Amino acid sequence: MVDGAQERRDRRTARVVAWCTLGVIGLGAAAEAEVWPVTAFRLFSTVRTADGATTSLVVLDADGARTTVPVGSHPSEVLATTSHQLVDLRHLPAHVARDKVVAWLQLAGLDPADFRSAVVERTSWTMDPGTRTRSEHGTTVLAEVTL
Repeated sequence: MVDGAQERRDRRTARVVAWCTLGVIGLGAAAEAEVWPVTAFRLFSTVRTADGATTSLVVLDADGARTTVPVGSHPSEVLATTSHQLVDLRHLPAHVARDKVVAWLQLAGLDPADFRSAVVERTSWTMDPGTRTRSEHGTTVLAEVTL
């Protein structure tokens, strides 16, 4: 059986631990620290504003016709979960970048032999808050890979 003094100490300790934990989490959120478990509460989402950018993989055939590879929305789990690596192609050696693009094309059901090159493009856009339509501002080529 716990006496009254011990029970008060246990309650006081529990309050101190609870308030300190909430304080650390609050400071982490205020400082936007991205260290688990003290985060800015963006665990499963990104900050959403009216401005954004879309990254896409576009392949060009011998005639210059463009085909956008459905990387991020493709039913292939591997293709969808590796699409964030598109922007990394610009920092990779040419043969490694080519191997990655060939693998993505094969997963998307496209024959790499049908294309002469691939480019990673970033298109910036702004969404109108009233109509929720996107207005594109321009496209920048982040990487080009010869197939």
